[in-house]
Amino acid sequence: MTSTYTETTVDKENLIETNLDFILGHLSDPLFPRTIMTKGLGYQKEVFNKHELLAYFKASNYHDCRINAYPSYTEYKGINLTAPSFIMIDLDLKDFELSIEKLDKTLNNTLTKINDVFHGSHPTVLWTGNGYHIYQPVRGFILEEIDRFASLIDPYKKDLTSRFMQFAENFFTDKKCDPQHRPSIKSCLLRIPGTINSKCDQAVKIVQRWDGIRSPINYLLRDYRIWLVAEKINEKRSLNNRNTCRNTGSYNSSFTTIQWIEKLLQIPIGDHRKYAIWRILMPYLFNIRNLSDADVINIIQDWLNKCDEMRVLDFNSKYLIRQNIKNCKMHGYLPISFNRLSSENYGLYEIISEGYRQ
Repeated sequence: MTSTYTETTVDKENLIETNLDFILGHLSDPLFPRTIMTKGLGYQKEVFNKHELLAYFKASNYHDCRINAYPSYTEYKGINLTAPSFIMIDLDLKDFELSIEKLDKTLNNTLTKINDVFHGSHPTVLWTGNGYHIYQPVRGFILEEIDRFASLIDPYKKDLTSRFMQFAENFFTDKKCDPQHRPSIKSCLLRIPGTINSKCDQAVKIVQRWDGIRSPINYLLRDYRIWLVAEKINEKRSLNNRNTCRNTGSYNSSFTTIQWIEKLLQIPIGDHRKYAIWRILMPYLFNIRNLSDADVINIIQDWLNKCDEMRVLDFNSKYLIRQNIKNCKMHGYLPISFNRLSSENYGLYEIISEGYRQ
């Protein structure tokens, strides 16, 4: 019995290392230092070599093992110095009414569009147990060094590489990607085939292997710039609306609450938590109810504690809250409307609607 167990364990370790090497082959130099995350860690941890990385994976019993697509040091004095080198696309089964047929159709359409735009690209596709991850390495350059892009973004607030990844995911999927997935240089976490996705207790599997060709980002730059221009116009419009409301006192005492959002704060949910905080709760509590930092932190942390009882959080709540407070203050955006929520995140829309019916 002991001999069989040892052989099985060794086989598992060899498989994970082989699959890790496969994923590392997608990444640009330097490979280390780079952050990883496991279920056992519960947060991103910087590692400096493959041996250290594998030790953390093993310590977590190979559950939720992920590595960042980008290295640790990506900026200088707050300015991004990392070129786009990776596109990650997340297609989640829950966003397709749990229909494999609808999910597979979007996967095929996405792969066809990637192939057409990049003239024959063949990215890696993983089955995560809950959907598909698509990994497409690209060959880029530092966009902050190009005036026509740098002029469209505040380099101290955003970076063009993270925004490029978010644009590319929406572009290739026709906005059918997971709305909660917002990849960035610091949070583009890739799953390792053979490890376990604890959300569904399934092993991550390779559906299609990358062909080794890094596609140039030039094919996307025209559409990316158009997207940035539209985003800048929308941000300016939102800021003007916010200032108008404050200057005219539009949010008086009878309009400081929005009932469907207040209802959401009473409903613990097992999914869509990150999206709800970013798109709804933070801008609502800050920019409509005008609460203090301390009050916002307490309200959202209490809500997350209830959500954790329904399904254990797979992220660091304190870090997430801090980041969203920073972004909300910086951009002053308002919460999404309930009607728009129905088209942008129908899963959460249904949960809130069901909460009203109870």
